[in-house]
Amino acid sequence: MTVPGRAQIDELLGVVPPGLRRMQLPSGLFCHEVRAPSWQPRGRSLRYTAMVLIGLSRAEPAGFDHGLERRAIETTLWSQLDSRELSVGDLGLLLWLDARTGCGRGEEVLARLNGALPGAGGLGALEGMELGWIATGLALQVAAGGPPGSEALLGEALRQLLEARRAPGGLFYHHGLRSNRRRFPNFATQIYGVLALSTAADFDLRALPAARRAADRLLALQLPDGGWPWLFDAERGRVVEPYEVYSVHQDAMAPMALLGLWEETGDDRYREAVRRGLWWLWGENALGVSMVEDGFVRRSIRRRRPIDRLALYANTAGSLVGRGGAVGADGALEVNSSDRPYHLGWVLEAWSGRRGALD
Repeated sequence: MTVPGRAQIDELLGVVPPGLRRMQLPSGLFCHEVRAPSWQPRGRSLRYTAMVLIGLSRAEPAGFDHGLERRAIETTLWSQLDSRELSVGDLGLLLWLDARTGCGRGEEVLARLNGALPGAGGLGALEGMELGWIATGLALQVAAGGPPGSEALLGEALRQLLEARRAPGGLFYHHGLRSNRRRFPNFATQIYGVLALSTAADFDLRALPAARRAADRLLALQLPDGGWPWLFDAERGRVVEPYEVYSVHQDAMAPMALLGLWEETGDDRYREAVRRGLWWLWGENALGVSMVEDGFVRRSIRRRRPIDRLALYANTAGSLVGRGGAVGADGALEVNSSDRPYHLGWVLEAWSGRRGALD
C-alpha cells in the first residue's frame, strides 16, 4: 500500500504544468475536456479557466513554477465577462479570483451577480455547488475590504447554508426549493458548502461549527477504500449511490476543504481523511488501479452503461421508501479516462504551500 506523503503530492503537482498546457486553447483559455486516447482539447470553458486561474494565483506565492502566462490568461478571461456562457455561480468564482489577485473587478462582478440572481430564482434556487462558490467569493471579498453590498449578500448566502440548506443529519440540501432533488445532494454540494463556511468563519460564529458538522458526517460516510461517494440522502444522512467516484474529489476538492479545517481546528481526523482519499487515487480502489498514469489523472471510476442509470434510479427510489441500496457497490465498473482543466487548478488550490501536510 502506498502511504501518501510529500513524494505523492510532488508527483501530483508535477502533472499540473504539462497537463494544463495540453488543455490550453490558442486563445489562452482552457478547454472543457480531454479524453483518451488522443487527449486532444474539446470545447471551451470560461468556468474551468477561472478555476485554473484561482489555482495558479495560489501556486505563485508558494513558489510553484507553472510556466503559464497567468496575467495574459486573466486578461482574456475578463474580456469575456459579457459572455452568456457564464452562469450565476461562475460570477462567484470571478469574485473569488478578483479577491485573490486584487485585479479591481469586484464591484463590477458583484453588480452583475445582483442583477442576475432574480432571473435565476435567487440564492435559494441555486444548486449547492454554485451557492458554495458565491459564498466563498463573497467571504474573500469581505475579508479583502471588497465592494459595498458584498457583506449583505454574504449574509444571505450564509443564511442559506446555515438555515435553509441544513438537513437533520448534518449534510446540506441540494438547493433551497421543495423537491425530491433537494433531498439528494451530490458530493460537490457538500464539500463546497464546507469550504464556504470555513472561509466565512470570521464573519459568522456559526459557520465553523456548521462546517465541522457537515465534514464530520462526510467522514463517517467515506467509503471503505477511501473513496468519496457521489450522491447522498440528506434527510437520512446516508449514501444513496457511490458512483461515479471522481479523482478530483480525492486529490483536490476534499483536500481544499478538509485541510483548511485541519489547519483551523488542529483536528487530525480531517487530515487523515484526506490521506485515505489519496490511497484511493494510487490504487486502493475497487479496480486496484492507479489513477495517476502517463502524465494524466484519470477522471473517475464509474459504473458501465446501462447499469449506471439503473443504479442511480433504483437506489434513489429505495432511499425514498427507507430501503437500502437496490444495486450494490461492486461490479460492472470501469475507469473514465478523461480529465478537465479545473481538476488541475483545484490540485494547485489544495496543495500549493501544503506539500508537507501529510508528512
